[in-house]
Amino acid sequence: MNQETVSIISTVVNVLLTIFKIIVGLLTNSVALIAEAVHSGLDVFSSLVTFLGIKAAKKPVDEKHPYGFYRAESLAGFIVAIMLGLSAIWIIYEGGSRFLKLEPVIFTFWAIGLMAVSCIVNEGMARLKFHYGKKHESLSLVADAEHSRADVISSFGVLIGLILIKYFIYADALIGLLIGLYILKQSFGLGKEITDSLLDVADKDLEKKIREICSLHKIEVSGIKTRKIGVAKFAELKIQLNPRLKVDEATTIAKNLEEGLLKKLSELKYIIISVESHEMKRGVITPLLGEKLSFRRGFEPIGPKKLGKRIIVPLEENEISNHFGVAEYLIIDQDKRGQTLLKEIIKNPYFEKGTGHGFKFTKAISADKVIARQIGPNAKRNLEAYNIELELIGPEKKLRDVLEKL
Repeated sequence: MNQETVSIISTVVNVLLTIFKIIVGLLTNSVALIAEAVHSGLDVFSSLVTFLGIKAAKKPVDEKHPYGFYRAESLAGFIVAIMLGLSAIWIIYEGGSRFLKLEPVIFTFWAIGLMAVSCIVNEGMARLKFHYGKKHESLSLVADAEHSRADVISSFGVLIGLILIKYFIYADALIGLLIGLYILKQSFGLGKEITDSLLDVADKDLEKKIREICSLHKIEVSGIKTRKIGVAKFAELKIQLNPRLKVDEATTIAKNLEEGLLKKLSELKYIIISVESHEMKRGVITPLLGEKLSFRRGFEPIGPKKLGKRIIVPLEENEISNHFGVAEYLIIDQDKRGQTLLKEIIKNPYFEKGTGHGFKFTKAISADKVIARQIGPNAKRNLEAYNIELELIGPEKKLRDVLEKL
């Protein structure tokens, strides 16, 4: 049985209970029973909201909603919690009013029998919702289960009140007041859990599990963020690898880690892994429906639109630099015949004193070839991994010599 079926069954059951409770409550003039009827009526609404929330959350991710529709279920649960709280306030008000203005309550076995049946039915529905809510990690269905469990308590309270009314005139009003206070307490507890989900509160238990798995893979974690959106848990992970590894080797390690985390942590639906030592990212979204969506991202593109084969030359004081990572570069775009289509000097936005970030600029500018005097081993390996051509020239050659050759 799936979540939608449970919600439909719950809606039908609550409609029937509401009708019978309203009829018997009006006939017996019981504030507790009328309050219980209103509570059951709200159950109809909450079951409907739960059904719609679960259905919306199952929609597959798309271009406009890359994180999916998981939060729809949290919103449904939040609405249920609000309705639960409002029903509690109304019941407390009615119970308090009855203390001030006592009205006779008619003792009838029909009312007692109805509340006994209501207790049994609501307990059965609560257990059914709890079972499938936990099985499918459905926050809104668990919220609805809490609502049904509150119904059991309130129905039992009304039952006791109907029995005691013959011996204690305030029994009906007192029971109604106690029911309202209990339901209010439940709504606050449930509301906090759902609010945590809506506000992306970190999941420390999930973070601990991720760190343990990374430790087994002998991977250093430099940063981790987690959050919960509806039933789904999301994680952003920063790791450090040996900088001597090639980019494709680092990518393979990140991919294996990603698959290991998703396999071992079933609650994890979305993960981004940033390999800080290689300035790259990869990630995956596991939607409820549709194919798994994965991506790999290196650097955000910069510079003018590429018009052909792009060649870059590191510059210092308008001459070829002795260093690869510098503050500015000459970029040249050529067509297939070698004709120059674009020639422009571009500043390196990643440049920092002591750390030139030459490769990062090369990849972001979408270069196909680098002309330089010298280059470090790590940058050279990265260029090879991305199939970027490298031409090293001697100190005797000047910029004009290189341009004439092009």
